Amino acid sequence: MDKNINSKLSFLGYYVKEVTFKTNDSFKSSDEPVKVKFSLNHTTKIEEDKMYIELNLDVFDNIEENNYPFEMKVKLLGQFAIQGDNIQKFEINGIAILYPYLRAIVSTYTANSNIPTLILPPINVSTYLKNEKD
Repeated sequence: MDKNINSKLSFLGYYVKEVTFKTNDSFKSSDEPVKVKFSLNHTTKIEEDKMYIELNLDVFDNIEENNYPFEMKVKLLGQFAIQGDNIQKFEINGIAILYPYLRAIVSTYTANSNIPTLILPPINVSTYLKNEKD
């Protein structure tokens, strides 16, 4: 077994580009729990040995029409570096690194908005990328 287990991918950090949150004042709760509806997409930009991944999340679209309690949009940008390898093949790893930060932002924001805390489910990044290309 190779003793060098360090990744060639370095996570240089992330920042939140945008958060929008809108409460549905006409939301009518029922006995059935609200099913979480969200969409996730990303863009990847590569410059020399750097990779930038922007994750865009939309939670509960068309809130009045669908009787959702709120809608939320989050954009975050992560920066990565690669040492001596094809940086594009690390896109899946970059998304897998960023997604927990996105989940934490949604959970923290909803918890502090005096509504039930929304915890996004974990995702299979490989399946997400495959579905996004289809």
